Amino acid sequence: MKKRLTFFITIMLIIALLLPTVFAIPAAATYNGEVEFSAEIVYMENLDSNTVIFDKNSSKRTPMASLTKITTACVVLDNCDDLDEEVKVSKTAIAALNGTNSSTAGTQVGEVLTVRQLLYLMLVRSANEASCILAEHVGGSIENFVGMMNEFAESLGLKNTHYVNTHGLDADDHYTTAEDLAVIIKYALQNETFCEIVSSPSYTQPATNKRKETTYTNTNNLLLSNSSYYYEPCKGIKTGSTTNAGYCLASYATKNGYTYLCIIINAPYDYLNEEATIKTNFAFRETKEAYEWVFSNIKLKTICSTTDVIDVVNVDLARKTDHVRLVPANDVSTLMPANIDSSQLEIKTVPGSLDTDLKAPIKAGTVLGQAEIKYAGEIIETVDLVAGEDVERSGIAALKYGIKTFLKSKFMRFVYIGIALLILIGIGLRYYNKNIRKTKKYKVVTTNRPIRTTTGFNRKYKRTTGFKNLNGKGNRRR
Repeated sequence: MKKRLTFFITIMLIIALLLPTVFAIPAAATYNGEVEFSAEIVYMENLDSNTVIFDKNSSKRTPMASLTKITTACVVLDNCDDLDEEVKVSKTAIAALNGTNSSTAGTQVGEVLTVRQLLYLMLVRSANEASCILAEHVGGSIENFVGMMNEFAESLGLKNTHYVNTHGLDADDHYTTAEDLAVIIKYALQNETFCEIVSSPSYTQPATNKRKETTYTNTNNLLLSNSSYYYEPCKGIKTGSTTNAGYCLASYATKNGYTYLCIIINAPYDYLNEEATIKTNFAFRETKEAYEWVFSNIKLKTICSTTDVIDVVNVDLARKTDHVRLVPANDVSTLMPANIDSSQLEIKTVPGSLDTDLKAPIKAGTVLGQAEIKYAGEIIETVDLVAGEDVERSGIAALKYGIKTFLKSKFMRFVYIGIALLILIGIGLRYYNKNIRKTKKYKVVTTNRPIRTTTGFNRKYKRTTGFKNLNGKGNRRR
């Protein structure tokens, strides 16, 4: 039995040695406190790096007023091959605005205009009837066109935007968010015609069959050089105002190689202070303040490079070393305040992102975790951490680990259980045999034996009692 058991264990160890061993080998900071905003919703994003600078209620659903017309323009531009195609104004398009007392360009029933002209009237003058006329021309009806607007929003993956009209007048179930609107605007800015129209300080409508040449001033005062809100780097985009949406402005500006998008919704129109005699459009004022601050204070800086060692992690089964250095996967540059340097930044490994059971071999450049770069306690960037060098595997260490792993495997658990059972069975058999010897049965036998004297046996007999082994292995006497 012992020989068989020894042979079995030897075979298992040989198998363990021969078996192959397998080894498991932008967040953004916001600077909301830097500029005081009275508007309910504020969103500013750097379009070069998609870095968010200001974020106040950007995910809140809100009426959007005439910012709706940005989507109207996108759907028209996507579905009209000829922008110089003529469109005759219908009664239904004009009647759609009856009783709304809304912004128009004075377009008349029967007037003939081109698609391009209507886009200028809608985006520069913010003419509501132009949006209805374009909707009928492109969608066949205003209702069908609104459906196209919702399909457009869905195609961009927007979950918090829904339209019920083309112009943005207050209506139930007509809403968006600043985050969604930013996605729409970034899509729109890819169209050169859109950019050209929304950046125009004014638009001169040529004479038509119904009226003479007319010039319209852009409703965005940041584009007007004679306005106190004028801001030369500003390139558009659209204003809006309704009772529920307040005063709104979506715009973008370019300066010193940087481009920013700014969206303000539900800003007040009120006196700036007790001494003021003229009301202030806070959408214009706060947009301008936001641009002035960001262009003066935020710069693109390199905050870490691929040579910076961020962390060191232990590695098992390695040859000539027991660790690997973690470095950024790439040089990281981000927008940050111009008056700070990299020494004011905090770069730390993201808890839980590292494998705490690393084993060689590891190739340089293998992603092993992530690091967060913080300024003033806020995350401004997240970067992948990679192995800074190759880590080779030790053959001897790997062999030992393979044996150890195999001996702890599920298969070996069954082997151990089997051995334990064999031992238990052996102990049981030994115990059983031992108890049988202790419990042998004897028969009492009485005999007469002669009494020995010094002179020999006499004729008297002594009665004796003994035990006869019933198993046939000798007798006992007493």
